[in-house]
This record gives sequence, C-alpha cells and structure tokens, in this order.
Amino acid sequence: MATFTVAELENMIVVNMGDYKTSRGEKKLLTKDLGSCVGVAVRDPRTGVGGLLHVMLPDHSIAKEGDASFVAAKYADSGLDEMIRVLVQQGAERSRMVAKIAGAAHMIRNATIPENRDISARNLTAVQEKLEALQIPLIASDVGEHYPRTVVFDPLSGALRILTPGKTEKWI
Repeated sequence: MATFTVAELENMIVVNMGDYKTSRGEKKLLTKDLGSCVGVAVRDPRTGVGGLLHVMLPDHSIAKEGDASFVAAKYADSGLDEMIRVLVQQGAERSRMVAKIAGAAHMIRNATIPENRDISARNLTAVQEKLEALQIPLIASDVGEHYPRTVVFDPLSGALRILTPGKTEKWI
C-alpha cells in the first residue's frame, strides 16, 4: 500500500467513519478502512467544490426517533442530503454535480446471508438510489469484492485514488 509524505498529509482533510468533509481548492479528502461502508465523492467540476462522505448504513429510518446519538452522515440518505446542502452553500451548483464511489466490500462471508443482501450490498444500493433521486450522475466506481479500501479525493481535479493492501493503487 502506498505511503504518504508529510507534505501530502498536510494537504489532506481526514473524513472519519460516519462523517463527511468538504473542500475547495488544493485540500484533498481522505477516508480509511472502507469495508462494507461506501465512500461517496461528489463535486462540481466548474467550481472545484467537493465533498467526501463515509456512509456506514443505508437508511436513517433505522435510527430511533429523537435519538441523541443520531448523526445524519452515518446514513446514505440523510448523509448525502446534508453534504449536498453544504456543497451548495459553498458555491457548488446541483445541476453540475457528479459522483464517484468506492467500498461496499463483502468483508464477512456468511453462508446464511447472500452477498446481494449483506450490509455492503444494501449500502451500495442505497447510495446509488439516492444519487439517482438527487439526479447526480455516478461517473465511476470501485465497489464490491472482499477487501477494504482507503480513498483520497481531489475535489479540484475530480480524481479518486484508491489504495488497497496488497494491490496496485487505482485512480478513477
């Protein structure tokens, strides 16, 4: 797996699990350990405003009503709504937004739960459906398989760098 220089790390904003961050300009967004989670990178190519969301679960309806620990960014539906709202506030235009995704790996093989019904598949479907509902084109993806991913998103160029232990790094 690739390592980062100090200069590269100083130019990155870390996105934790169940959270999102936005950036404009030179700062890149990094999220680690995408197993069954999905990293959703969205940007406006004209302004260079973009964000990276680390989705843990498909739908906020599983959260308990009034739960103080509710965090919108944990979920594909509410997380994308919130991140898109902030991107628009920062100068992005919805009609120009495009998305790339990575993750949704089948990390635990289970004979009683088929891969098309495990949490990774449900997360992936929820992200794809929400992007479609928001009319944000999904232009590239690296999903599935049985390995975790770390991603670095450059909102300015739109490049999504995918790092996986034991594999050649990939750019989409």
